[in-house]
Amino acid sequence: MPQTCVPFSDMNQPIQLLSRTGCVLPSDPTKFAASVIPYEVNSPLWSDGADKSRGMALPSGAKIHVVNCSANPSECPGSLDYADDGKWKFPAGTVMVKNFMFDGKLVETRLFMRFNATTWVGYSYKWDEAQTDATLESEDRDQETFSTGQRNVVWNFPSRKDCMTCHIPDKGYAVLGPETAQMNRVVGGTNQLDKLQAMGLFEAPIPTPYKAAYITPTTSQTGSPPASATVEQRAMSYLHANCGFCHRPDDGTDCGTDPCLDLRFGIPFGDRHICNVMPAKGGFALINPVTLAPGLPDQSILSIRMKAPVDDSTGHHGRMPLVGSALVDQQATDLIDNWIASISTCPQPSSP
Repeated sequence: MPQTCVPFSDMNQPIQLLSRTGCVLPSDPTKFAASVIPYEVNSPLWSDGADKSRGMALPSGAKIHVVNCSANPSECPGSLDYADDGKWKFPAGTVMVKNFMFDGKLVETRLFMRFNATTWVGYSYKWDEAQTDATLESEDRDQETFSTGQRNVVWNFPSRKDCMTCHIPDKGYAVLGPETAQMNRVVGGTNQLDKLQAMGLFEAPIPTPYKAAYITPTTSQTGSPPASATVEQRAMSYLHANCGFCHRPDDGTDCGTDPCLDLRFGIPFGDRHICNVMPAKGGFALINPVTLAPGLPDQSILSIRMKAPVDDSTGHHGRMPLVGSALVDQQATDLIDNWIASISTCPQPSSP
């Protein structure tokens, strides 16, 4: 079918109404256009308690490149190693669509568009309470109160600059959710990867057996953690999905004299540069601040940052994440605290 959901002809002149973008049905903008492929992930990004629906639109004939470290070791050099195996890179002309909703009512739709090899831009659309259409938000941050009919929700719209704080093109993985381990999930009785492969969306077949699915870390719209999952497995899955796209060896921030914090899934604990390691920024007035103090969540900057208020006034580079969330994820902070409490000592790195 023809692709109707495509990047705007001028990135600086976005279409004002969501219903006219080609990414939703004009007759019912609450539904994706026929050419937008819906998908789900195993370990979702926390978005202040919102439920989400997701879709991708690829330009006709274009393919997704999946990193295959075994077949192409040059894609996973040095410190990037094999934790990036299965990452997806989307072609120019791609549009990612994401809806945010509460009590079944849409509050925001975001379009994330790849205009060329180096340029992605995110656009936010604010839904009216009658659910008839969504209107383009300004380039700046905005906060609105939205009635779902059951409650009032205070919702924060990101600025376009905020979008690119996390969706960083020069890392090659501007789209954060879709990767093999995230998409290895049965939806409607069919594995998503099987479905997408049958549609011919990849440059090369994804190796089978597929990379093991990430564990759903907390209870949400996505589901609940399996009873067999350990606290460590759940914690690692959450940190990968919510933190690992920035906190990785090539994160580009000031990591001091030590290697950067690495929160990608699959990295041995001793190689994460997290345990009894001084944080690169901010100590929250602790005498000897460390990112993770074994057995002591209240002495671990990792835990403290997740709980800090957005308007933290201590001057210690407050809460994580920096943008995209205004509410603390209580299930996640409990999970991370339980994981830290379970750690007795810092393991040795696996390599010098």
